[in-house]
Amino acid sequence: MTDTRSTRRIAPRAALVLGAALVSGAMLSGAPAPAAAAAATTTSAPAAAVLQTPDFVAQLGYVEGHLRVGGALYADGRREEALVHFRHPAAHIYPLIAPSIAARGIAGFDTELDAVRAAAEAQKPAAEVSAAIDAVMAKLKAAAGSVPVEERRDIHTGLKVASLMLDTIAAEYGQAISGGRITNAAGYQDSLGFMQVVIGILRQAQLRFQQADPDRWKAVAGDLRQLARAWPSLVPPAEPALSAGEVEALTSRLRLALDGF
Repeated sequence: MTDTRSTRRIAPRAALVLGAALVSGAMLSGAPAPAAAAAATTTSAPAAAVLQTPDFVAQLGYVEGHLRVGGALYADGRREEALVHFRHPAAHIYPLIAPSIAARGIAGFDTELDAVRAAAEAQKPAAEVSAAIDAVMAKLKAAAGSVPVEERRDIHTGLKVASLMLDTIAAEYGQAISGGRITNAAGYQDSLGFMQVVIGILRQAQLRFQQADPDRWKAVAGDLRQLARAWPSLVPPAEPALSAGEVEALTSRLRLALDGF
């Protein structure tokens, strides 16, 4: 029987939104979220909290990651799988960041998120869904761009965002595996989308990081390459390319390197 498993990767949109918007100077320090909180993936803060910059931007990154994988799945004809990723941001992430959006005095994007979901539920053409995603991406870029200039120019902000997201990536990937097999496709795809965002952030930070500490950057780049092997395709392979323990070890090492920069 022919294996219809998709081997396509997520094609980059014009640019990874947060990588482009944030690290036009990178970001602020701020205390990292506890590992136990990050293990709750995109629900690591009370709904009423006004988030500090790294946590706020990490939540924007989770929205971007969901839409990236959702858009790729929808374009690949996997529309029910895509809907999981289109519904999650509005239901679980936006309520967390709405107070921060209001406190920062920036435009919300709940209407745009609903438009993506509605277009997918109505089985609109992929081009129409993609256009709706692009409208959200524009709002995400504006929200990330609202971070004060002095914070965006501080490379530690972007590195902290990447570190927070790496913690969530490990949690999502670990939850996707049971009995040595990938049993939760959505968790695998969540971690893939978040990884794409992290790569975009670190790619933008690379020149400054490399100039400041070339040996540390070399180690980070090597670990990133190893970590990326965990996601060989959009649809998870039957057997994981990396175990949950291997992903946990790599993300932990990367977080130590980023937090210690």
